[in-house]
Amino acid sequence: MAVSVGLIAQTIEKIAPKSWAEDWDNVGLLVGDSARRVERIILTLDATHEVVEEAKERKAQLILAHHPIMFKPLKNLRSDNLQAQIPIQLLKAEIGYYAAHTNLDQSIYSSSWTIGNSLGLERMEVLAAFVNEDRGYGVIGYLPASEPLESVVNKVKKYFETLRIQIGIEKQVNAFRVAGKPGKKIRKIAIVNGSGGSFIPKALFKGADLLITGDVDHHEALDAKEAGMAVLDIGHYTSEIPMIKTLADYLKTEKNLSDLEIMISCNMHSPWD
Repeated sequence: MAVSVGLIAQTIEKIAPKSWAEDWDNVGLLVGDSARRVERIILTLDATHEVVEEAKERKAQLILAHHPIMFKPLKNLRSDNLQAQIPIQLLKAEIGYYAAHTNLDQSIYSSSWTIGNSLGLERMEVLAAFVNEDRGYGVIGYLPASEPLESVVNKVKKYFETLRIQIGIEKQVNAFRVAGKPGKKIRKIAIVNGSGGSFIPKALFKGADLLITGDVDHHEALDAKEAGMAVLDIGHYTSEIPMIKTLADYLKTEKNLSDLEIMISCNMHSPWD
């Protein structure tokens, strides 16, 4: 029995309200009709030609993605407009597109919380919370006992390899980059999925021994290392894979969506692969 796109949207917005999204962001139903009833959806990080083709092959009627396909208004829907190609493909195939981006990043279903739970962090709290609100970006918490940086990195690698196999992604995750001595003792860890270099000052202020994130540049890593905090850059793509599975698991537990087939794309991959 099919469910409406609108019901799926409402279910997502219970944990990641659209009002949480940044002003520059573009979340919610971006292509399609909220009244349309669908039987199968597919979750992914990005809208690529490969993912759209996979959606068609697997007969998905809605793509639920983390990243929006349109940040700026389109001036036309011509096939020679690079930004219009995916929307055109979706419209032709009658596939809807819903994005949950910075609103999902602030949810307890974000990758930051998921990675923290996988490491067994204790006393976790939001790293950069909004004033008077129990939400924000990233998490910070404690390992049960101090461990060498090398050991923590190996745990993170093992987690992501296991996750890759569970989801069914063929390509292995990118090589990690580590700024810090292998033997450095790590107890307090900050985690920010996506591009987290700008959160280095906040992680330092809160006393983190290690920041796990993506997209850290040369100077940011150098500043952190000089200040005594190690950095594990796992890449933007890798850092956000966990929330796709966490979101899928959440949707599968919702009774009002029990008739919906919820799939995860096998064609997610980093643009650097």
